[in-house]
Amino acid sequence: MDPNGGQKVKRRNPLVHENGDFALSSLGDVDPWTAWAYKPRTISLLLIGACFLIWASGALDPEISTGGDVVTSVKRGVWAMIAVFLAYCLLQAPSTILIRPHPALWRLVHGMAVIYLVSLTFLLFQKRDDARQFMKFLHPDLGVELPERSYGADCRIYTPENPTSRFKNLYDTFFDEFVLAHIFGWWGKAILIRNQPLLWVLSVGFEFLEFTFRHMLPNFNECWWDSIILDILTCNWFGIWAGMRTVRYFDGKTYEWIGISRQPNIMGKVKRTLGQFTPAQWDKDEWHPLLGPWRFLQVLTLCIVFLTVELNTFFLKFCLWIPPRNPVIIYRLILWWLIAIPTIREYNSYLQDRTPFKKVGAFCWLSVAICIIELLICIKFGHGLFCNHTEAPHFLKF
Repeated sequence: MDPNGGQKVKRRNPLVHENGDFALSSLGDVDPWTAWAYKPRTISLLLIGACFLIWASGALDPEISTGGDVVTSVKRGVWAMIAVFLAYCLLQAPSTILIRPHPALWRLVHGMAVIYLVSLTFLLFQKRDDARQFMKFLHPDLGVELPERSYGADCRIYTPENPTSRFKNLYDTFFDEFVLAHIFGWWGKAILIRNQPLLWVLSVGFEFLEFTFRHMLPNFNECWWDSIILDILTCNWFGIWAGMRTVRYFDGKTYEWIGISRQPNIMGKVKRTLGQFTPAQWDKDEWHPLLGPWRFLQVLTLCIVFLTVELNTFFLKFCLWIPPRNPVIIYRLILWWLIAIPTIREYNSYLQDRTPFKKVGAFCWLSVAICIIELLICIKFGHGLFCNHTEAPHFLKF
């Protein structure tokens, strides 16, 4: 299949696997209207980037470039370094399984994942207080200790003495920012995993993790009706239901793409252009955790990494003083979702591969590495931070 042309899409991925990298040589001819987007033009973009660096750095006028303070110069230098690396990944990094809307997008995500990994590694080697103050470079509101909200302080549903509302506890919990996070989060996870039993294992498993670590994080101290009714049976269920409806919609479509130039009218060209942002094909991932002991361990590993990444979110914001509504939390979640899209595809392809010698894809490797570094940061910065860390976990008590 070509990314824009008129060949019928097969159910199997058309990319050729060579030496552990996914080559795009099998894509064939592209549509004439979009052929310009698939021509490399690496030298031209290199020269354009060099001109931009000359302008931004003041290389031709060093007197002006040295007029600012050291902190500003360092910030600009770091951002320029990141931009150069992302530009390299955009043009030269190996392509992934995914080709929509353009292979370059996923090469860019690969570069962002590498930058996030090395940034976490740098943060791991800092002291806790220094790391907290370093977060100010990402957002000026960070670096300040924040009170943690406990959701289980008052579990009464009906509070007649409250002057604002007799259902104040229920109102505050239902209109908390985590409600939308639960719904959209599980919608996205359903699109990634595409297996309803496995999704429910992850949903219930994370609630058990919250119950286990509630003695360490006040944020996990929830009421029973919040954890069971609002989280599992309402928000998570609706997100999983909506996500699986989306999965069934794409799974039931006939994937026969016709190039933009061959569309008969303007509306057809517009629809085909928007269709470029939808999957080129839809693979029904088959996990089969009960296929055998080894497959069970492989799927269990996926669940452990998945739950650890979610758990890291709460411990990182607690250790680094990041409030829930800060954009840094949102950026991390968006980045993780972009990383998870090719990661799940690569890992499922790895499980289905029957060749004797195989290796996981680059995104799988990066995801596990990032998860480990995040966990190490939580462990290192959490020493002496949790007042009840010596108490037996509630899950063990249960």
